[in-house]
Amino acid sequence: MALDPKRLVMCWPNYIDSATLSGGSYVSTLPLGNVQDPRFAVVAKTASLATTDTQLAITLARRRPVAVVAIPAHNLSPSAQVRVRVYRDAAQTDQLWDSAWRNVWPVVYSLADVIWGNDNFWNRRLDEEDRSTRTPLLAVFFDDTYIATAVTVELSDPGNTDGAITFGRVFLADAWQPGYNMSLGVQYGHDSGTEISTAGDDARTEYADRVTPKRTASFDLDWLDESEAFLRLHRLQRTEDIVGEILFMPSITPSPANFARSMIARQQSLDPLTQPYQLIHSHPVNLLEIL
Repeated sequence: MALDPKRLVMCWPNYIDSATLSGGSYVSTLPLGNVQDPRFAVVAKTASLATTDTQLAITLARRRPVAVVAIPAHNLSPSAQVRVRVYRDAAQTDQLWDSAWRNVWPVVYSLADVIWGNDNFWNRRLDEEDRSTRTPLLAVFFDDTYIATAVTVELSDPGNTDGAITFGRVFLADAWQPGYNMSLGVQYGHDSGTEISTAGDDARTEYADRVTPKRTASFDLDWLDESEAFLRLHRLQRTEDIVGEILFMPSITPSPANFARSMIARQQSLDPLTQPYQLIHSHPVNLLEIL
């Protein structure tokens, strides 16, 4: 079933660890297999920017429901494009879906963020000088959930000033939406992690050991039926615990605000399901971004 753009989407489990990877060309010290490392800082690096090098194929051991492929921790430039194809078979002869070439980066600026006369005033595309300040996340949602065995990802970024494409963890998963959206009262924030030490001088001078803040999202899913409560969320707690990756998006509709809130995260706590009414359940969710 196609996803509703007006509702939250959560995606799990990530099938990448048990998949077979192939395609493209990568430097020997940073091979394609690095994308199966859960640490986003462990990256794969293409041998060049040639399109024959900047691609990968993900083959699953058996058919799985797949709805999204995502790549965080990448160095793709503002003009980069991506193409994803989904196949029923491992031999990639029975194609189920083709995304066609599309932009990697969505619109990330509001009209108040761009300056008249700049090259990106009309399209509000990411500025190259601003790329390092953005948390990269490439996510391609399919037009439906497919039962598939193979997914290919092609990247095109001939203008990348780094001379090669690097990317960390690859995420391939199913997608789920609750019947009712998140309840009002959602809290979006940041977990700083920065530590400040104070010197012993008269001014009590402060020194900061600064790190990148991690985004957080806390919300309640109310009005869950038994299937949603126990076959989705209760199972999610058991299979993913507080370490499993979850792709969180408040909406799949591209917008600066949605991009700012979208992230690959983990559960911070395993909160209990409650049953406030007959056959109706509620569940709080607390997510912490993975960087």
